[in-house]
Amino acid sequence: MNKQKIIDIISPKSGFSDLLGVYLNWAGVGFISVFIAEQLDNYSGVSYAAFFTNSVNAAIGFKFWVLITIIGLLLYCLCLPVVYIAQRTPQLLPISQKLRYFTYTFFLVAFDEGALMVGILFSNLIHTSERAALITSKTFLFTEASFITIIALIVGNSILWLMGESLYNQIDKSYSGLVDAAVKSPLKYSLPGYLVLTFTFVLLVINQS
Repeated sequence: MNKQKIIDIISPKSGFSDLLGVYLNWAGVGFISVFIAEQLDNYSGVSYAAFFTNSVNAAIGFKFWVLITIIGLLLYCLCLPVVYIAQRTPQLLPISQKLRYFTYTFFLVAFDEGALMVGILFSNLIHTSERAALITSKTFLFTEASFITIIALIVGNSILWLMGESLYNQIDKSYSGLVDAAVKSPLKYSLPGYLVLTFTFVLLVINQS
């Protein structure tokens, strides 16, 4: 299987054209908010309180992103067998569609939160102030903002977008990409892979330190 074939299989129905634009929008909001918050604090009467910078700190958190991501992935594991069964039992199609949409919203929110974090971390990378550094160390739990951190977050966040868009298309409410490939693959291959991956993921969540 060549590279283009793999891309065709995993590509959601909506395509990848919107991914960059959505990233720029949300990351731009996070990036600009940090600079504006710093300037507002500099001109405020009690600048040392860093009221506006702390508001950025309170608005977004790495732990919350992880929580939404885990919930979305757990629901994703639940969705796949429901979609598979509904494909062969039309009576379950309404339930399958509602579950897919509900799960999709978690991926959507997680992606938006992650894109905001990318913007905030990038602003710290090119212009680190004492106030902005607190956001990285206290909220994101990273010792410092680095290209490796940002790239890792972009990759993980993009996978969430891909999974969400494959699960639910907002225009026609269909599924595509990864989900379509999973439910249409032979059961003798898909079932063992699904059980192994789901069991491993659940085990990691339960045994997290």
